[in-house]
Amino acid sequence: MSSVSTALSAQLIDILLREQTSCQALLETVEAERHAIKTLAIGEFHPINVRRIAVLEQLQSIADARERAVRQIADSASLPGSISSLQALLDRWNGSEVSTIRHHHDALMVTAKRVREEIKLNVVLIENFRGFIEQALTAGATAMTDGKSYSRTGKPASGNPTSAVLYQQG
Repeated sequence: MSSVSTALSAQLIDILLREQTSCQALLETVEAERHAIKTLAIGEFHPINVRRIAVLEQLQSIADARERAVRQIADSASLPGSISSLQALLDRWNGSEVSTIRHHHDALMVTAKRVREEIKLNVVLIENFRGFIEQALTAGATAMTDGKSYSRTGKPASGNPTSAVLYQQG
């Protein structure tokens, strides 16, 4: 039974290493997204999102494989069938490979946490840009009411366009 456990442990370690690599690739797409946001490189968003979707699909496939490996190890170690998560397995399993698996799992969790934090930063950055644009549009509408704005034809501007280019006298 020990050789089955060792083979399954090696399989689980391989899965965790692949998951770590994919998680790192996700982090790189989040960083590329931040660069595109900061430089307003709108053309880069589509390729970044295509890469992100591919990485997320890969991560889902790896997570499914990890769940299967966890169940196989739990079965081979005669642990309860209710164990379905890696953390629950590590808490109950006394195999010799537990410390190595825990090390790889901890490294993965550090990367996953960093990905979450970086995504939060991107959300804040996007919200700040959105707020700036809304303020600029509001300022444009205010400028239209002071009687000193003109349309492209040179006539005094009337109305309240929210995205028109404004021309000012003088």
